[in-house]
Amino acid sequence: MQRNFMNSYTEIDTPALLNEHYEIIQDRWDQALTACQLDVVILHAGAARFYFEDDQGPRFQPNPHLLQWIPPEYAVANSCLLLSPGQKPCLLFYQPEDYWHATPAAPEHLSTYLDIKVFPTHGALQTYCADHAHKCATDPKGIAFIGEVTDQTQLQSNWQANPPQLIHRAHFARAKKTEYELAAMRNASQMGALGHNAAAQCFTDGGSEFDVHMAYLTASAQNENELPYGNIVAQNENAAFLHYQLQKRECAAVQHSLLIDAGGAFRGYASDITRTYLKTDANTTNETDSVFLELLERMQTHQDKLIAAIAPEQNYVALQQLMHQQLAHILVDTNILRCSATEAFESHLTEAFCPHGLGHLLGLQVHDVGGQQISATGDLQPPPENYPSLRFTRPITQDMVLTVEPGVYFIPALLSNYQAEDRRFNWALIESLKCYGGIRIEDNVRVLTTGVENLTRDAFAAIQSEGHK
Repeated sequence: MQRNFMNSYTEIDTPALLNEHYEIIQDRWDQALTACQLDVVILHAGAARFYFEDDQGPRFQPNPHLLQWIPPEYAVANSCLLLSPGQKPCLLFYQPEDYWHATPAAPEHLSTYLDIKVFPTHGALQTYCADHAHKCATDPKGIAFIGEVTDQTQLQSNWQANPPQLIHRAHFARAKKTEYELAAMRNASQMGALGHNAAAQCFTDGGSEFDVHMAYLTASAQNENELPYGNIVAQNENAAFLHYQLQKRECAAVQHSLLIDAGGAFRGYASDITRTYLKTDANTTNETDSVFLELLERMQTHQDKLIAAIAPEQNYVALQQLMHQQLAHILVDTNILRCSATEAFESHLTEAFCPHGLGHLLGLQVHDVGGQQISATGDLQPPPENYPSLRFTRPITQDMVLTVEPGVYFIPALLSNYQAEDRRFNWALIESLKCYGGIRIEDNVRVLTTGVENLTRDAFAAIQSEGHK
């Protein structure tokens, strides 16, 4: 699937990228199977589902473990991939003769890397899968099935379903991205940047949340089913809901702010970008607008410092603490809190203004797996008690892709936990800022040996250089 949305689109179907990618992921799975004393693993795409008492259902979401091997348009429901150490992977591609829905042709362009077999019936595919697996295994217990088990006929006697020791190794390894994966994520970032620019312009022109959402879809060349996650398009006080989902059609009488959290998906790999805007009008700008604008500027500097602190072996929990220490200074300097920055941090006051984590792993899933896993065997590092939403706690390593998304919000449900008599809070100013909801700025960065590659800002720079608005 090629999207010619930009001249700087990265071609990823090159022999160099594909060869390296398949060599790396095959070696990872070979090592994992050997360590777990398994002969075969079946990566099952999954099955389509229907809503309760209906013949319609949600969009099909393939098993992300399979998506490392084949692009999502070829990860057809009921297909599967068989892996055995030292053997060429075998894709069992389900291609029913169906006049209700279109089925893609098999991905023959990947035949260098995969042995591809096409099946017109599900029964024939299941029979071949079982026979092939047993031929490769010395014992039925040496066969593992990875995927959602929706039908027990998928499994044979003594097969292991989603053995934790294998899942742990797969999750842990996925954090380090191949060059192919990074190229896909650069393209996803450019899709997202195009969408964000269009969304910002639509907001400037007076568009509603729904209008902004539709402008994003058009500019990023995605439909609803292709988005990596549902767009968060929040104007005014709605930005105080971290995962706001309503996308109102009507415009607010007065538009104060826009927070848009939206990404792109390319070959199954995601970008996850957030920007916040103030609706400015020289004739109506007031004192509170000026405070919010100062907050926006300070939050950008805040994010810059956090990104600059990222390095291999850095402790991400320490960066989470740094986020709150820096936020304490911002809240004190803007007179939102009337105490010292030290007291604001040590008394956990900043957590009422930013209840989420600094960031998470990004890749085949938006909140990618393994973020709290500190070893390939499944040892976990839970987040600190006062940062329960932190999704990433393991040491940072080279070629991880992380989100960095500091925020500051005016959330009534959290602020109500403090007494109105608490003079450390400037309640009058806070009340006036509630109509703006909050601010979040989110970039996606690849960790280098020194510093980072900022996929998000590079994407915005690339589309600006090509003259895209």
